[in-house]
Amino acid sequence: MPGDGAAAAASNSDDRMESSRSYEYYTRVPTGEEVRLGSKFSETDNDRFSCYPPSLHGALVGSPESDPPHLPFPHASSPSNDLSQEGFVYQGGHNNYQSGDPSRQIGSWVLDEVEIRQLLINHVGHKCCWGSAPARRWKITSIEQCFAYVGTLETFIEKRETVIEKEPYFGGEIDGRDKGKQLGLWELDLRVDFPQLFIPEKKVRIKIPHSEAVQRCDDCNSRGETTCAFCHGMMQMTMCPECHGAGLVKDQDDSDTICTMCMGKGMQECASCNSRGIVKCMACAGHGSLLTRSIAVVRWETLYTKKVSTTSIAASVPDEVFHKARGVQLCNIQAYQCQPAFFADSYHLNNFSSEVIASRASVPPSARVITERHIISFLPVTRVIMAHQKRSFSFYIVGYNWDIFVRDYPARFCWGLCCCFEWLNM
Repeated sequence: MPGDGAAAAASNSDDRMESSRSYEYYTRVPTGEEVRLGSKFSETDNDRFSCYPPSLHGALVGSPESDPPHLPFPHASSPSNDLSQEGFVYQGGHNNYQSGDPSRQIGSWVLDEVEIRQLLINHVGHKCCWGSAPARRWKITSIEQCFAYVGTLETFIEKRETVIEKEPYFGGEIDGRDKGKQLGLWELDLRVDFPQLFIPEKKVRIKIPHSEAVQRCDDCNSRGETTCAFCHGMMQMTMCPECHGAGLVKDQDDSDTICTMCMGKGMQECASCNSRGIVKCMACAGHGSLLTRSIAVVRWETLYTKKVSTTSIAASVPDEVFHKARGVQLCNIQAYQCQPAFFADSYHLNNFSSEVIASRASVPPSARVITERHIISFLPVTRVIMAHQKRSFSFYIVGYNWDIFVRDYPARFCWGLCCCFEWLNM
């Protein structure tokens, strides 16, 4: 029927429009140039990549976050303002993974006054010397909803350096170059020690095979002995500090007794060398030779680049609060070198992602990049103003874990010492 065909066409058009409004977690496919560069690395830089699985340096996509926690209050409802006017569009799940209803995750964060007050009371209850009267009795005069974008770029690097260790050589067989070729610093196979990606830091010390050698001790010129540092090799006796060279000391009854420190001699031998003028070399333990070896100091660490983009309502909230709060991931890209994410209908997010990538942390010359991860998350923010008579204060509820941030709570009785107690974990 013609009417059925028109209805089907309209339905298909609506489906296409709906699919254009939403998009999945952004997954970047490596370009041909990157694939060519990757093959070039594997061919010309084997000492770097042959130690690790080939897939480690490819473009990987991390798993999306699990569902945000269910709302702790049964009456949480959708916000009255339209988030689409702020340029926000829900991203959906990665690889058709639906992490929950978008309306529940993105829109359902508005709390009523009872729930907001209870959150503040719980927060104040965990603070030293904070009174609960304002949280319980002051009137809530304003509730405003906004949101924030949190962007991070994690650069996981591996840094290798060589240090020389020396110890006294007591004789015996050594692992020198006659046992085989000494491996280069980036030729060492460290797959056994390779840590989990994006850990804050891990450090290991590895002996480089066939790097041992015997050399003369420069401290004593291979003699095994050095000049005494106290008497400078003069072999001189020093005056006894107890009897001042007399050999006798006065007792309590004013009688003279033999000095027990110098045994009545009035002079003492050098405490370091017994007035010999020489002492055993500490570097070689008196053997005249040192055993040296090369040690590879390998450190894996993650360099962090973090940025926050929010509205003027939440501009006074420190960035650390947003980074600790839990939100919904809009993109999660992992690759050897991340590029800015692309959002089809949000210029603001595209620009924000580019700013995060452009602020990439510098990599030390002795380090090499293993992989990177770029994440952009959405966090709901609620600003609440409470007033009593002519006094007022504001606080913020951030993220889906309902973190509370309040800067100037009016009932503090610690004279500013609470921050010190928190720093001391008291």
